[in-house]
Amino acid sequence: MLLNPLIKQVRSQLLRGDRYYCPLCDRHFRSFLVGGTDRRPHVRCPNCDSLERHRLLWLALQSVMAASNTKGQKLLHVAPEVCIASPLKTQYDYLSVDMDPAKAMQQMDICQIPLPGESFDAIICNHVLEHIPDDMKALHELYRVLKPNGWASIQVPMVGEETQEDLTITDPSMRARLYGQSDHVRQYGRDFRQRLESTGFQVAIILKSELVQSEDLKKLSLDCESEVWLCHK
Repeated sequence: MLLNPLIKQVRSQLLRGDRYYCPLCDRHFRSFLVGGTDRRPHVRCPNCDSLERHRLLWLALQSVMAASNTKGQKLLHVAPEVCIASPLKTQYDYLSVDMDPAKAMQQMDICQIPLPGESFDAIICNHVLEHIPDDMKALHELYRVLKPNGWASIQVPMVGEETQEDLTITDPSMRARLYGQSDHVRQYGRDFRQRLESTGFQVAIILKSELVQSEDLKKLSLDCESEVWLCHK
């Protein structure tokens, strides 16, 4: 459930300080909140609710956006994270989509995107494909609607080297045990790169050390993240 904006504002004020910094909302705090399924300490921004992966991704995207003029460029945001959506709306001609119309600007199934090819300069589709049985169909659609020389952030939770998948498993408790969540249909490994490249994407892996100085790691609270994957067409 989304918190009342007033409650979030009060919470942010109470936690003001200089120990932690969120680059997404550009605020400093004496503490971050617990977060993640394992309730790790100092994970979630008290103001915008960003997690470690959101903050590291934003650092990478800032470098991408600085390299080009984003004015007038079109960006598709699938299953939008509010913490990332807010700053992106100031940079791009922005469209968010989701299967749930209450969560985005338009309802859309990314396995059947009702838009012409090469419609977008950029795409963000993070932690979505692990919910989709035909993930390759979704990837082909995302590739189709991305313009040449465009970029896409298509990230998934990964464990190990090889993807574990059995679409005949439908029991929620079994899926949670095998794939991390009851609504996940697979657990991706690092061979996810092969799925991206077989679609046509070129994959660039940006290490955390390329984005953040070592002295800033603690302030940004990025311990559980090590890299960002960005796709290019």
